[in-house]
Amino acid sequence: MEYLTREIAREYRQRAAKLPPNGLQDIGQRRELRIELQERCGITELEAINTINGYHTDTYIKKYERKRWEDEYREINAG
Repeated sequence: MEYLTREIAREYRQRAAKLPPNGLQDIGQRRELRIELQERCGITELEAINTINGYHTDTYIKKYERKRWEDEYREINAG
């Protein structure tokens, strides 16, 4: 599993931009894209929906950057 990064968020936002808008509903290809992002990065459904729609992305990126830092810190200090 990967941590959500700015590059990953940009990739999914660009992919979502190519889909029919459908009122930004979580259906069809947009739903498949959301599920793919969730599984790739282990993020919540809401975080994935907002990320592909371009909402609150910086907040989520900061959250997972901090999580990555904490995980690395724990790993370093465990040994």
